[in-house]
Amino acid sequence: MIGISSKKELVGICLVMLLLYGCGKKEDQQSESPKQSPADSTTSAKSQDETTPAMNPVDLSAQMADAEAKNRQALLVMNQGKVVEPVDTGTLKEMLPAELPGMTRSNTSVERNQMMGIDIAQAQADYNASGDDEASVHIMIMDAGNMSGPMKMGMTGWTMTQYSRETDNGYEKTTTYKGYKAVEEYNTVNHQGKLRVFVADRFVVEVTGSQTTIDVVKQAMDKIDIKKMAALASK
Repeated sequence: MIGISSKKELVGICLVMLLLYGCGKKEDQQSESPKQSPADSTTSAKSQDETTPAMNPVDLSAQMADAEAKNRQALLVMNQGKVVEPVDTGTLKEMLPAELPGMTRSNTSVERNQMMGIDIAQAQADYNASGDDEASVHIMIMDAGNMSGPMKMGMTGWTMTQYSRETDNGYEKTTTYKGYKAVEEYNTVNHQGKLRVFVADRFVVEVTGSQTTIDVVKQAMDKIDIKKMAALASK
């Protein structure tokens, strides 16, 4: 599916940046090294095996810190020089509905992840129907933080794209929700649906319903204050 669906994909971008940094460094070192004959290479490799010590933890830490600094600088450029920090996790938690029609909230959690220069936050909760009804809803709200720049760049072309696909088992399509680009999908066999909304090029709101209708998923999304969320993105 097109788009960014979770924090794992955002963290993946960071890993790609790290790999590019590492590959570039390796190529520079190779280009600077003089050519060796096969005999010289064998002797050199043997000499290195006998004399080169294991990687010093201090050196490894320094390399990681250097890579993190480069990632952070790259993200700063992508955010047009603005330092973007995710909103407080408590604020994200407050955006989760206290309850949904016929469902009570459980398993509420919030977290902030800072890794290799990336700084994002997330809140999520489960909502379960009472009695014998197996219907449930999961809500995830993610603030892309300083990844909002790359997310905006990646979505620039995608927001102009219309996508729709139908099968015997359901459908998936791009749509809009309160003026924001969204992806809607539903499986008619297992009665699972999902609505994912990208708010103000920064927040990702995802509502997933199990053993329920797509209307229930949309009603759950309506309980989230998208307008307030967009206002936070402009601060």
